[in-house]
Amino acid sequence: MDYLCWSMEYYNTAADIADVIERLKAERKSASVSEKKELDTKLSQYKIYYGECMHIADLLMKRYEGVA
Repeated sequence: MDYLCWSMEYYNTAADIADVIERLKAERKSASVSEKKELDTKLSQYKIYYGECMHIADLLMKRYEGVA
């Protein structure tokens, strides 16, 4: 199993999610109150996805390096 490649895929996905988070933050600045609540919910969920991707990527990288 290629842990390095697998880890990099997760890091790339995390980077894509970070881009979405930044876009939602920018969109939130000009949103109405009701839209802000909806965007806050989306932001919270995407932050969870980002954290999970980074955690898995780190674990896979450690496995590749022989630490885990």
